[in-house]
Amino acid sequence: MHPLDRLFKPKSIAVVGASTDEYKAGYQMMYALRAFPGELYPINPKSDDILGFKAFSSLEAIGKPVDLVILTIPAAGCADVMQQAGEAGAGAALIIGGGFAETGASGRAVQQDLLTICRKYGMRMLGPNTAGFANPCVGVTANFNPWIGGVPAGSIGLVSQSGAMSLVLSALIHTQNLGISLATGVGNSADVGVADVVEYLADDTGTKVIVLYLEGVIDGRRLYDAVRNAVKKKPVLFLTVGQANIAEFAVSHTGNLIGSYQIKTAALKQAGAIMANSSDDLIDAADLFSRTRLEPKENPGVGLLTGQAGPGMVIADYLRSKGILIPELKPTTIEKIRQALPPLTYIKNPVDTGRPGPSFPSVLKAMAADSSIDILITFLLDEPAVVEPITLFRELRDIRLPMIFGTSGFPENIQPVQKALSVMDIASFASPDRAAKAVCAFVDDAKAAYRFVRYEEAVPSLPNIERLEQTPDEAEAKDILGRIGIPTPRRVVCRTHEEAKRAFSSLPQPCVLKILDPAVTHKTEAGGVILHIKTEEQLANALERIDRIKVQGNRRYLVEEMAPDGLELIIGATNDRSFGPVVLVGLGGITAEAIKDTTMRLAPLGLNEAMDMIAELRGKSLFEGWRGSPALDRESVARAIVALGLFMVSHPEIKEVDLNPVRVCEKGLLALDALFAL
Repeated sequence: MHPLDRLFKPKSIAVVGASTDEYKAGYQMMYALRAFPGELYPINPKSDDILGFKAFSSLEAIGKPVDLVILTIPAAGCADVMQQAGEAGAGAALIIGGGFAETGASGRAVQQDLLTICRKYGMRMLGPNTAGFANPCVGVTANFNPWIGGVPAGSIGLVSQSGAMSLVLSALIHTQNLGISLATGVGNSADVGVADVVEYLADDTGTKVIVLYLEGVIDGRRLYDAVRNAVKKKPVLFLTVGQANIAEFAVSHTGNLIGSYQIKTAALKQAGAIMANSSDDLIDAADLFSRTRLEPKENPGVGLLTGQAGPGMVIADYLRSKGILIPELKPTTIEKIRQALPPLTYIKNPVDTGRPGPSFPSVLKAMAADSSIDILITFLLDEPAVVEPITLFRELRDIRLPMIFGTSGFPENIQPVQKALSVMDIASFASPDRAAKAVCAFVDDAKAAYRFVRYEEAVPSLPNIERLEQTPDEAEAKDILGRIGIPTPRRVVCRTHEEAKRAFSSLPQPCVLKILDPAVTHKTEAGGVILHIKTEEQLANALERIDRIKVQGNRRYLVEEMAPDGLELIIGATNDRSFGPVVLVGLGGITAEAIKDTTMRLAPLGLNEAMDMIAELRGKSLFEGWRGSPALDRESVARAIVALGLFMVSHPEIKEVDLNPVRVCEKGLLALDALFAL
């Protein structure tokens, strides 16, 4: 038995706070559970009977352990009941009400008391502050919104940090003629969190796809590990919030801070999960994944057959804009299609029939037989007199490729068709946009699975560098970078003008003069960086300018050789409180914050994954020889990302590292500035 089976597959349930008052959660919970096939015990010392079930005065009065105890009482009384549940041998608890960590310090203390009791007795706890769950596969609707019990059993496992969003997404699943294997909110996640349920569903044979709704992630690294292991078995899709500043609202909701949206989404994508941008997109993708999944492939090919050019263009444009391959068909395939269609139709892929007709099935079969095609999309307006979709796909039932149907028409006409196609295991979408987005998610999953194979590489080791006890200045930081294999310019630390002059003479000209003070973090804005110094007179003027900057301790200067021309990047890292060490690369220089062309990964990571980070940048073409300039050394950038990630893993005392700019050239790179924060 899985540790969460007594929670999600209980054979006996006690409802503490069960009520005859329809307004109260205790009544709604009993009503939701009225068809529960196991043993149901309402707990209320003031009632003898609730909804036809014998009521008990306490958990002890039942006389035997129950699998699941559901608490629908105020927060102040929950600890006592949890203690009684533990003593009575309960396996799990579900706490519906609020008043816990989301309310502040006093509520956090009560929530911690509940967790302590759970640990003492080996119970698992869902919530507090959640609507509950539904598992139609075993007939359990433990949710204070009873209508969720009407969602049929299916293969979509749904985990939500919001109880309300679990209901919203369940309703969408039902609307699309689909079903759930489990739908649960986790609320404050005091004990059972999203990662626990992901692990549970990953091993559940009835679940074909896992769907997540996320707000604030407390233990991001554990969630990353759970998702990464799960996607090896089945797809994981997610929708999350946090692009805008809603942190205060989020704390009041579940007690969790939103955290960094960019880190959260980057980590889950790195783990292999597929991101959706809306609730509809999320469930559309789940619809497709609940039926089939592509084999891992570097670049799966999509075939598109459309009865009307306009919708086909919408689909093709979206897919190609997302980097999805729509390959040209083989010459033999094109010839077969040419014989089946009238002249002046486009038949290379996409294939536009000009007007759907009797040849439509034969064209689709020809495309399915083409070795460059891994998935087929068909779009037809609702014209049953021309092509009847149910008959069409019955004729094509021998095709083994995944097939997606897009259509458009009045709901009363196309919904019965979609329902019939769903029974035939054909995913259908009522617009070209929805079909395109679902296919994009489908292909991205195959690409992510393929990348896992490429990422199975040995991560290099670094020299042991002692723990940093104080913030290093730029020169000290660059010494550390040199030890971990990130090149920096030649330089000399100077305390006087005379030392600066001697250093200038010893280095190739032109040189750079910088103020050396860890407290001056934005040296350029402070006037503390003077470039292109070619003469001693220019050096003297530069020293005078540096001397006008106020410093707290002894004044020092950094004389450094000028780097050759190249592309300026930012390479950075942070120790995120939820996800741990994270590395970043992007276009850099003084405009880095304005451009915001960056990508992130959790560390440690290998060279191939670091190379993929560079390929994700919008400005990646600048590496390829922009306007006659030479191609730049991507691998040196990737090696620097890997090294910085490993360094952060072994140095949890470091909060942040900012290497900006990093000058990358035809061969190699140089980190021109280095800022460490402990």
